[in-house]
Amino acid sequence: MNAVVAAGACCECGSCVTVCPHNIIEYVAGRPRQTAKESAPFDHCGVSERVGCDVCATVCPRLWPREEQLRDAVFGDDRAYEGIFGVYRHVFVARTRDGSVLGKAQDGGVVTALLAWARQEGHVEGAVVAAVGEGDSPCFPTPRLATTVEEIKASAGSWYTYCPNNLALRDAKERKLERLAFVGVPCQITPLRKMAHADAGRLQVPGKKPQVISRQIGFLRDPAERVGFSVGLFCTEVFRPELMSEHVAGRMGIPLDEIDKVNVKGEVRIHRRGGEMARIPLEEVVRDYQRPACHHCRDFSAELADISCGGVGTEGATIVVLRTQKGVDIWRAFEASGQVDVRPIAEHKKAWNIMLRLARQQKERLPPGAVRADGDAPAERRGAPIPGDPGEPAPGEKRRLPPPPLPEQGGASPGMSPV
Repeated sequence: MNAVVAAGACCECGSCVTVCPHNIIEYVAGRPRQTAKESAPFDHCGVSERVGCDVCATVCPRLWPREEQLRDAVFGDDRAYEGIFGVYRHVFVARTRDGSVLGKAQDGGVVTALLAWARQEGHVEGAVVAAVGEGDSPCFPTPRLATTVEEIKASAGSWYTYCPNNLALRDAKERKLERLAFVGVPCQITPLRKMAHADAGRLQVPGKKPQVISRQIGFLRDPAERVGFSVGLFCTEVFRPELMSEHVAGRMGIPLDEIDKVNVKGEVRIHRRGGEMARIPLEEVVRDYQRPACHHCRDFSAELADISCGGVGTEGATIVVLRTQKGVDIWRAFEASGQVDVRPIAEHKKAWNIMLRLARQQKERLPPGAVRADGDAPAERRGAPIPGDPGEPAPGEKRRLPPPPLPEQGGASPGMSPV
């Protein structure tokens, strides 16, 4: 609570609330709050002092280990390729053939189409998504467990206001769902990996009752064990709700219930139903509405996901990064279904270059607060060097970017890659 929430570094993913074994933390007004044991000293829930419990801190994406240190746990030595945007097996561009998805999709409709296919074919029982549903205010999504193809398709598109998807994993436990796809931005993928790979030994302290240890480890592991595969979304930042309520609805006079979707392509595009589009300069939106917590994130491309997706540098198409064998296997079956068009990344050099630049830009962020991967930590815990980084350019020269990989170097989808 001191080092993350009070310090302004909390990304508000809700993971600490999801895994709390003792009902101490709740999600209140968009962030975790100590609601039980409120009379205890701040940052001391009572259980932590009496029984011993670090489950909330164990999964927090703002505390060590960060993404750089988690790579070994997630990928081990099984790394086909590695670049500034993380470990990968394949990187390419794709677009769904499903017209019902493309009409509402953010870019190429790949994530929605993949999830809908996986549900229809029985690979998953549902998907954790962010969606504006019944009871939600227009343009403000909430975490949803979409268990039908129709619900999944209805969740297409992004709104660029933060939605704590990890909280939906509590509902999965109550509904006894055991095979889910999970969609989230990088700060939601990281805690998911911590739930699966964090060292539970810190919970097994002398004198603690076995049943307490079992409960704590169970709450730590359970959410991740319900996820069959994860899809991470490229993300540089999301914006405060005031972007929509004050700027779009107030200054621009656009009723929020008339907005079809929001997209960012070097500018913020507000798509209204009927086809009309309004534009806002991205620099203005970042300056006035970026969430301060986003300054603490060094992960642009969801480096720990099974599959990462984003529409940077593309129009009507999606960059797809397959990172794990699990991601390759599910994508290979999806591609074989004939529902998606794929192209090598070398045919989209502009998108490749933008992805590299944004990944570097994110990694070079130095968070102003106390919680950061490269500060106030032993040398072995600091941010790892950027893989394949050629170093700073000579004075007066531009930075040279590596070319897109060829198909035989992982630059194409599994179905297109040479055997």
